[in-house]
Amino acid sequence: MKILAFDTTNSTLSVALLEDQTLLSKNTIVESGKQAELLVSEIEKVFRENKIWYQDLDLIAATQGPGSFTGVRIGLTVARTLKIATNKPLILINSLEALAFANRDYQGEIFVAIDAKMDEFFIGKFLAQNGEITTILESQLVKLENINDFIPKGEFLLCGSGKKIISDLINKKLTDESEIIEADVVGILALKKSPSETQNALYLRSPKITERKK
Repeated sequence: MKILAFDTTNSTLSVALLEDQTLLSKNTIVESGKQAELLVSEIEKVFRENKIWYQDLDLIAATQGPGSFTGVRIGLTVARTLKIATNKPLILINSLEALAFANRDYQGEIFVAIDAKMDEFFIGKFLAQNGEITTILESQLVKLENINDFIPKGEFLLCGSGKKIISDLINKKLTDESEIIEADVVGILALKKSPSETQNALYLRSPKITERKK
């Protein structure tokens, strides 16, 4: 099964092509704000590297948020367009779950925090056991001043782009897990999901709209 997977939700861009759980190609761009400009060209670059095209796919996997409003919108627009154009199944993955799943070999609670700016964080809690994860706190948008109300009481793994700020706040030693959502992880996680699951964006926060100057 050939899987196209990508993430655009949190300023970086990651695109991967997998054969079942085997990674064939991956491109990750950490330069902020390049998702709209580069997503389609990076997808087609991966295709050319593997001598396939859209019609050769079996599954499309993308992240649904939470994350930046623009990044989520870009990814979902492309994902839904590809689903219609190819008539292939589309599976959307929670961004926080993807970060937790990348650390599935950990045993115990995983606290995921994505920096949502303005002293706010997208958070979720997961339990990792024997290479599998289960959700124990659904995705939420939380202010920094309230973050202690959600921190696990015992030992836990802290990951996500907000981990540095939170680790300083709670005096927790940082570990070296990647803060980036990797597209190959999104693709592998999609294999555990059903295309019938939700196809909606997970924004959690409305877009910031400024008043037009007169």
